[in-house]
Amino acid sequence: MIEIPAEIIPKIPILLLTIILILFSAAFARRFSLGREISLAGSRALVQILILASIILLLFELSIYWSVLMLLAMAAIAGHTTYTRSGKLEKGLSMSIMSIVLASVLLLIPFFLLDIFPLEARYLIPTGSIFIGNAMNISSLAIDRYRGEIRNRRNEIEAYLALGATPRIATAACLTQGINSALIPSIDNMKNLGLVWIPGVMTGLLLGGADPLEAASIQIALFTSIMAAGMLASSLLLHFSTESFFTEALQLRDDF
Repeated sequence: MIEIPAEIIPKIPILLLTIILILFSAAFARRFSLGREISLAGSRALVQILILASIILLLFELSIYWSVLMLLAMAAIAGHTTYTRSGKLEKGLSMSIMSIVLASVLLLIPFFLLDIFPLEARYLIPTGSIFIGNAMNISSLAIDRYRGEIRNRRNEIEAYLALGATPRIATAACLTQGINSALIPSIDNMKNLGLVWIPGVMTGLLLGGADPLEAASIQIALFTSIMAAGMLASSLLLHFSTESFFTEALQLRDDF
């Protein structure tokens, strides 16, 4: 008979609850033709997060450089996700990765320079992954809306080009709309922070016994940094991807 390790036993109810919720959600979503997608996504998420937890446990024992490498790998995967959402634009993969890495690093550094968190894997990996994940989400929404706006405003953009405007000027309104739309969820969340929901970091700190004021101050610092990282990453991505929508003769492409 296989003996279950003692440290695993307290986690069994949590895992069982997760599996039941995935099955229930997938069964309910079948009426919307989303059952298979939700069951696959839930199963993947469960396996991936358990693997991640095992890797993080290992990284706690290694040099901090391994944690940095792991965050870079996360950023590469996030960039690929955004690149796919962009319709696989030319040079889109490198631009997606670079924008997410740059925005995440710039917003991550102050937390360790100001000694808010000690420079340890325990703090670096979760904080960095929060910035990377949210920068990915906002960038994906922004590039998807940007592409849609350019497609819908083709006549307007071509009129600008015919009058001698550059591609950046011709698509300026589309870029603004793309970023505005992508930031709506973050802005709405910030407006209602503490009123209708308590974010995950603050919840975790409170459950861990932290002082509520300390938990709130860390949460608001993280939340504003997350929005700033997302805004910076999406701005960089949309700005540098504009040329991918045009030919060398500065004509709007048909294949995006």
